[in-house]
Amino acid sequence: MSNSLMHLLLLPTRLSLWILSLVYYILVYGTAGITACLVLIRIAWTGFKDPYGTFQWTARERPPDCLKDPSLGHHGYLKGRSSGLRFHYVTKGDHRKPLMLFLHGFPENWYSWRYQLQEFSSNYHTVALDLRGCGDSDAPVPLEEYSLDTLLYDIRDTIDELGHTSCILVGHDWGGMLAWHFALERPDMVQRLIVMNAPHPASWLDAVLRRPSQLLRSGHACFFQLPMLPEIVLSLEDFKLVRSLFCGKNLGIRNKARRLTETQLEGYLYWLSQPGGLTGPLNYFRSLLSNTLYKHQDIGVPCMLIWGEADNILVEGMSGGTRPYLRGPVVIHTIPECSHWVQQDQPERVNKYIWDFVLDKDIIKHNH
Repeated sequence: MSNSLMHLLLLPTRLSLWILSLVYYILVYGTAGITACLVLIRIAWTGFKDPYGTFQWTARERPPDCLKDPSLGHHGYLKGRSSGLRFHYVTKGDHRKPLMLFLHGFPENWYSWRYQLQEFSSNYHTVALDLRGCGDSDAPVPLEEYSLDTLLYDIRDTIDELGHTSCILVGHDWGGMLAWHFALERPDMVQRLIVMNAPHPASWLDAVLRRPSQLLRSGHACFFQLPMLPEIVLSLEDFKLVRSLFCGKNLGIRNKARRLTETQLEGYLYWLSQPGGLTGPLNYFRSLLSNTLYKHQDIGVPCMLIWGEADNILVEGMSGGTRPYLRGPVVIHTIPECSHWVQQDQPERVNKYIWDFVLDKDIIKHNH
C-alpha cells in the first residue's frame, strides 16, 4: 500500500482526534476562565471586607513534629540519574524485601502514606517518595521540567536507586495518574498496581467529552492551568482553601476518627508555605492535564482500584469508567462515605484491601 493511500485512509481518524483535542482544550480553558472570574469576584469581596486577613499568609519556619516522627520510618535522599535532582523519601522495613513504592497527590507529600508505611513494613520495603517539586525534594521552576516523560523517569530512577528492579506501585490522585502511565510505559517494573481515586487517563477524557457539565466538578484542575493566580489564591487567608481541601465539610476527610489535627495539617502547609512551594505541585496540573490525551492502551499488570465514593473533587463515576482499560487481572473497591483522601480517611479498610490483593486473597476478575 502506497504512503499516499495510507495517509488518505488515516485522514478521518486524524481529523477526529484533532477535533476532539480542540473540544477538550476549549472545555478546559473555558472552565478555567469561568472559574477565574468567580474566584476574582470572591477575592474582591473578601478583600474589601477584611483586606489584612485576606492578603496574609505565613511561611512556616520549622517543620512540625509529625514530619519527624521516627515511628513512621527514617528519612533519606537519592539522586535521580536522569535529572540530577535530589529526591526525599521516607522508608520503613527491610530493604532486602520487595519494594512497595507510594506516590502522593496534590497538595500532599510523603506524609499522606503514614498509615501504610507502618502497616506494610513487616513484609515490604515501604518507601513514600516526595515527588519532584513537592515536600523536601528538589523543585525546578520551569514548566517543561514537569513533562510526563520526565516524571516517569523519576519513578524509574527511584526504583533503581533504591536497589530494586520492580515494585508494587501505589498511587493516589496525581500520584495515581503517574502510576497509571508508568504501568503503561514500564510494565516490567510493576509487579502490581494499586491506584486510589485517580481515573485511568483515557477514562478521564471520555468522561469529560461525554458529559462536559461534569468538568465543573473538576473546575479547580482547569483553574490551576493559569499562571500565578492559583498560587496567590491558594495562599490567601493563610492557605484557607488548602485547609478546606483537607478539613472542609464538603471536601475534607469524613471519618471523624481520622480528621487531621492542626499539627498534621501543618505537615502539609509547612512545605507549601515556603517561597515557591505551591508552584511545583501546581505544575503537575499544568503539565499532565495536557499530556497524552489519547493514549488509550490497556493496563496489563494486576491492578486494584480503590475509590472513595464521597469524592467531591474528581468527576463522579470515574471508578466504573476505568474498567474498560484494564485487560489484566483487576479488582475494584468503592468505599461509601469516604472522601477523596481515601488512604487517610479509611486507612484500616484500605490496608485490608491492599493485604488481600498482594497476598492473593482477593477475587481477581478478568474483563474478557
